[in-house]
Amino acid sequence: MSINLNDGQEIYLQKNDEGLFEKIRIKIGWQMPYKSCNGLWFSDFFEHNYIECHAYMLMYREEMTVDHEDIISYCNSEHYSQSVRYLGKCLEDSGSVSEIMLIDPEKIPEQYSMIVFMVDVSKVNGQGHHFGMIRNAYMNISDEENTQKICHYNLSGRYDGMTSMLIGALCRCKNGWEFLAIGEGSTENIVDNLIKPDLYEDSAIAI
Repeated sequence: MSINLNDGQEIYLQKNDEGLFEKIRIKIGWQMPYKSCNGLWFSDFFEHNYIECHAYMLMYREEMTVDHEDIISYCNSEHYSQSVRYLGKCLEDSGSVSEIMLIDPEKIPEQYSMIVFMVDVSKVNGQGHHFGMIRNAYMNISDEENTQKICHYNLSGRYDGMTSMLIGALCRCKNGWEFLAIGEGSTENIVDNLIKPDLYEDSAIAI
C-alpha cells in the first residue's frame, strides 16, 4: 500500500525476502501551466515559453561533500558504482513532464551517506521562469521489481520566485535507508553552480 508523505515526514525502505533492499524507481514530475486563447485552454508545453526543468541526484559522501562525478542527471546518466542511473525524461501532450531515476541501494558505496533529489529551472531561455509557474509537482518512489508504489510526495507549498527545489533525500541510517520529504525552494540555481560548464558539453546525452 502506497503512503502519502507530507513535508518533513520520512519512510523507511524495507528489505526483501533475501534481506536486501529493493531496487527503487524514482519519478519526479510536474505539469505545465495552462493559458486561455479564444476561449480554449491549452498547455504552455506547446509554446515557445515552455518551462524547462531538470532533475538531479546529488550523492553526498560521509564528510558531506559532493564531486562532479556524484551528480547524476541527463548530462551524467550513471554513477561509476552503477548504483544510481538517470533513465530519461517523459513528455506528454497534456503538458505533464516527468523524469525517471533508478537506484540500487545495495550497490551504493559505503562512503556515501545521502542522495539528494533536486530540480532546477533552466536559465538557458532567459524567460524568468520559476517553480511558482508550474502545477502538481510530485515525487514517487516505486519498487522496481513489481512496480508497486511505495510512497507519493506532493509538493504543496508556494514556490513563487524559486528556481531550485530540494525535493527530498535518501539517507543512510543505522539499519539501512530512509527517504525524507523536504520540499524547500531556493532563488538560486544550486546545481548550476556545482556542475562545470564543460560537463554539459562532454557528457550530454539525448533525451
